[in-house]
Parts: sequence; C-alpha cells; structure tokens
Amino acid sequence: MVSIFLNSQNGIDKETEERIINTVRPEFNYICYNSVRAGILHLLIKNAELNYSLSVEEIARKLGKRHSVIIHHLERLKEWRLVDVVKLSKYGNKEKRKIWGLNLKYPNLVLRVYNYLLKIFYTPTELEKMCSVNKNVRILVNRNNKRGLA
Repeated sequence: MVSIFLNSQNGIDKETEERIINTVRPEFNYICYNSVRAGILHLLIKNAELNYSLSVEEIARKLGKRHSVIIHHLERLKEWRLVDVVKLSKYGNKEKRKIWGLNLKYPNLVLRVYNYLLKIFYTPTELEKMCSVNKNVRILVNRNNKRGLA
C-alpha cells in the first residue's frame, strides 16, 4: 500500500533525504498529534489512484472541516516538506492552490512520519473514521447563518 510511492524517487539522493528527515524528526510529535494534519496525510497516502493528491474541497469534505482550516494545515505540512501544491487554478487575477499532494521527492520522509503517526497517535481504524465525515461545512454554515443560528 504505502510502499508503492517509494518507487517514485525523483533524483533526491538518500543522504540528502536522510539529512532532511533528521531535521524534521524533532517535529514528528507536533506534526502527528493534530487530527487534521493526520487526516490529511492519511487521505493523501490512501489516494494512490490519483497520484497521492486531492483537491482542497475534497479534503475539507472528507474531514468535515472548513476550507481555510485545511489550507492552514496544508501550508504547515508543506513547511515540513510532506506535501506540495500539484495544481493551481486561475481565480480572477490570482492563482488558487487547488490540488495538493504528497511530496514524492521525499518518500522516505513521508513514510516515516506516517508510520510514526500510526505507531504513536492513531490506529488505521481511527484514521478511517476521521476521514469519512463527508459533510460540506460551507453549506451547513450558510444554512445556519440564514437561520440566525451561527
């Protein structure tokens, strides 16, 4: 399952990746304890058919979180070199980061963080449950605002 993307090494030598892993290792607890970040990593790793990538909207729907929350955590995961923007789309004069995916330049880093997440913080069953909320928070917020409930 997870070892499939290990074959997609894109020219990064193992020594460089090991150095990066050692730099990020002190942050493993901070990366993994957060359920949103854990859910994002789990969703991306489980999505091999789409080259380990998903749209922000799909991630938000599956985790039942607002778009802005997902973007915040994706940006944090990008700082740790775990994810990267796969596709941008035009939004007026700006470009919107539409699709995010695992950073396949560093597959061993991604794999180590994910294995640490499974070993210390969450079981696969807990991750599956977190990632199957399947609700559109935007629709719920808009409905509640119209009713005066928010």
